[in-house]
Amino acid sequence: MVKPFEAEARFFVGEDFKERLEKLGFKVIKEYSFEDTFFCPRGGWSEEGKTLRIRDWGDRCEVLFTKVKKFRFGDVEFKRSEYPEGKLKLFEGPKERCLEIMKDLEMVECGKVKKEVGYLLSNGEVTVALEKINGKWVLEVEVEGDDPKEAAERMKHIMSRLGLSEPLSGSTYELFVKSTNTSNPS
Repeated sequence: MVKPFEAEARFFVGEDFKERLEKLGFKVIKEYSFEDTFFCPRGGWSEEGKTLRIRDWGDRCEVLFTKVKKFRFGDVEFKRSEYPEGKLKLFEGPKERCLEIMKDLEMVECGKVKKEVGYLLSNGEVTVALEKINGKWVLEVEVEGDDPKEAAERMKHIMSRLGLSEPLSGSTYELFVKSTNTSNPS
């Protein structure tokens, strides 16, 4: 079974945006930090939408694989995971072992994303992620739905309530690694 569409919108925001959300009734429901190290085949992926990474939580690491298809509906970008689980956890264990797996798979490092601090905030109706990524504050709003038109309308409603416009296109990988990494093998 394929997961529903996820409509994602990201926005660069100021470091005071957490206080703004709290004034709107949002509360922190989870705090986190991690670093993703992305890997690619030497010649790059044969198609868009694939990522392979080691996620380092500090006390443990995971090897994660993602494959998504992207769609646009109006101003909102949608993605649908090719796998019902979303990110597939291929392995969990020590970082050294994760790196050994990447070497054995003949993958090369193609960038890092450090989520220095992240907050999952909710007002009971809407949940958002506010993250400091590679030194920049990013707000991610995500809605799910089987109907992209309905999901796009919900996204526009949330953006309006939060005073946001002009979402960034692209995933975290695309914004912070692919667009700035000159050593990307693809």
